[in-house]
Amino acid sequence: MMDNSGLIFSGIIILAVGTYLMRASGALLKGRVVLSENSKALFSAAAIVVLFSVAATSTLFSGDHFSDWPKIAGVLVAGVLTWYKKPFIAIVLSAAVVTALLRLI
Repeated sequence: MMDNSGLIFSGIIILAVGTYLMRASGALLKGRVVLSENSKALFSAAAIVVLFSVAATSTLFSGDHFSDWPKIAGVLVAGVLTWYKKPFIAIVLSAAVVTALLRLI
């Protein structure tokens, strides 16, 4: 039976090989595989869903516990400003200021 370090090392090796194969397949199959417009739209939507779910999870939870309200409010401010296509620096600074002020209160 493997101890935890062997299991972790095995996982790292498997992920590294899988990542390499995925990247190499893109270079090797370029021009050989043609995706339809529906497939391209589906992959684009899937990427957005994955990124949104990661952002939502990291916003709502901090470790094993529910995140604090100031952090959630800061992310919501950033989301609204992003929706209105404000400059990136304004989005980051506004979210940080809202979070800091709410934590100060």
